[in-house]
Amino acid sequence: MLIHGVELVVHPDCRPLFEGLSSPRSVIEKWGASIPPAERRSAVAELRLPEGHFFLKVYAYTGLWRLRTLFITSRASREYRNLLKLAELGFKVPRPAAFGQARTLGLVGESFVMTRALENPVPIWSYIYEPKSVPFPFPDRTERRRLIDEFAATLRRAHEEKFFIHTLRSKNVLLTREGGRSVVNVIDVPFAGIWRWRLFPRAGRVRDLASLLKWARLLLTRTERMRFAKAYGADKALLRAAQAYQEKYYPNATSDRS
Repeated sequence: MLIHGVELVVHPDCRPLFEGLSSPRSVIEKWGASIPPAERRSAVAELRLPEGHFFLKVYAYTGLWRLRTLFITSRASREYRNLLKLAELGFKVPRPAAFGQARTLGLVGESFVMTRALENPVPIWSYIYEPKSVPFPFPDRTERRRLIDEFAATLRRAHEEKFFIHTLRSKNVLLTREGGRSVVNVIDVPFAGIWRWRLFPRAGRVRDLASLLKWARLLLTRTERMRFAKAYGADKALLRAAQAYQEKYYPNATSDRS
């Protein structure tokens, strides 16, 4: 892990885009992204470039928050590598373009992660709370069954490899349309694959399933939720544990806005 200096990692597909750039600061300045204020710690810029449509997320830490980065893998680095891993596992995710970080004596200063944008995505959150604003309707019953089966199988595969997503919230699960079919995408995954769930894989399963259950109760029928559980291979004990977790940590799931 980088202790002192700058690091810039660029996906091979995007190397021409970063020609002549050597640091996070140079990347941020080239595309006019802003350094987030202390109270926010991150800011996102949308870039429509000749090379494509991208999002540039910039992290910056000050004060006590910067101390929390000491000798810890940066969020930008985790996000980049987690997106690659999730794609390898079969999830649909934004394609990572690059990440960079600057460190001083183990402390992260500014850092960034850049991804190709998903086109016309709709967060699950919008189908629950703003259904009139969505550009295309929620998938019909037949397509929902396909999506449920596919996502359950992919999540099961990840969990079997002890890779847990941690943030399967309604705002981080998006639908897009490709070739007339709906596609489930996952975004915002800096905490995927964190070490503690590798030590306690059952707890990792419980958290991921509880995060899904939190919003699935508001959008899917009971039969569809049970279909997901069966396709995933969850036994009754695991489902009870996920429900208990959801009731403990997300007691207001009927008004979930996370």
